[in-house]
Amino acid sequence: MVFEEIKVNREKPIPVLFGTDWWSDCDDVAALDILLKAQRCGLVAIKAIGINSVMRYSAPSLKAVCAQYDLGDIPIGLTTSATRKGMLCLYQKKLAAFCPSGLTNADCPEAYQLYRRVLASLEEKAVVLDVGFPGLLMELLQSPPDEMSDLSGIELVKEKVAEVIVMGGRWDRVPGKEYNFSAYKVNRKAAAYLCDHCPVPLTFLGYEVGRDIITGGKAVPGLTGTAYAAHLSAKGRPSWDPMAALFATIGDAETAGYRRVRGRAAVDPESGKNSFVPTEAGPHAYLVKIKEDDFYQNQIDEILMYNEELRKNE
Repeated sequence: MVFEEIKVNREKPIPVLFGTDWWSDCDDVAALDILLKAQRCGLVAIKAIGINSVMRYSAPSLKAVCAQYDLGDIPIGLTTSATRKGMLCLYQKKLAAFCPSGLTNADCPEAYQLYRRVLASLEEKAVVLDVGFPGLLMELLQSPPDEMSDLSGIELVKEKVAEVIVMGGRWDRVPGKEYNFSAYKVNRKAAAYLCDHCPVPLTFLGYEVGRDIITGGKAVPGLTGTAYAAHLSAKGRPSWDPMAALFATIGDAETAGYRRVRGRAAVDPESGKNSFVPTEAGPHAYLVKIKEDDFYQNQIDEILMYNEELRKNE
């Protein structure tokens, strides 16, 4: 089991702040599933979850997935400026029915404020993983000092974050274009701002990495399987978000099966197209697979199927 291999070299859990668009694709549910199981195994500690594309059942459906692993107390925040009114997700209402409390979106704080509070309280540096739209990260970086910290958002991230990992962009072509960065004007602006102002190492897992890795097609148990079935992806789905989650959990590029290409990334705020200038001293990197596709597929499917056995072995 991949988690057991990681635990050999992991003295204590890595603090993680997890951002997700959690609205149209079931791969976000798989990414959260991986992180929750990693927490149950003592590999990560999810300090906050920020939903950066908000729909009616966002908070209760996400809490339901956390609660099935007895982790329903993880704080959830919402980026309310990214509310998608009138849009219906294929799985959220189904998952929300399993929420163990009467939680609603209105009960959740602004995601960037939750991030500020959590970061200010940490004694060690966290990893910020975002598999959704970059507006939350822009709001965090642009945030002013407040009662939670006298540091600006950029200063707070510089002091309390070890690395930002983002599922976004397309890096196998120049220029590249990918949905998370190019959909909606605010996301194009936010992706450009993130590249220009992130004060810590920034790593991208691009569209091309997860496109051909099809996972979740083996009768996945629990609410993750419910989400895949409701999304009409019971035969599997490309693994953009779960690959990013597993990479963040493993924490080492070579061990995770990647090579980092270092340099400086940029995103056009008008088109959302990304570009990259390679340089060894660059503050950014994108990931390139160095293993056969089966390597990543088998790891992710093994974790997604690792459900009831997890509880039995604790």
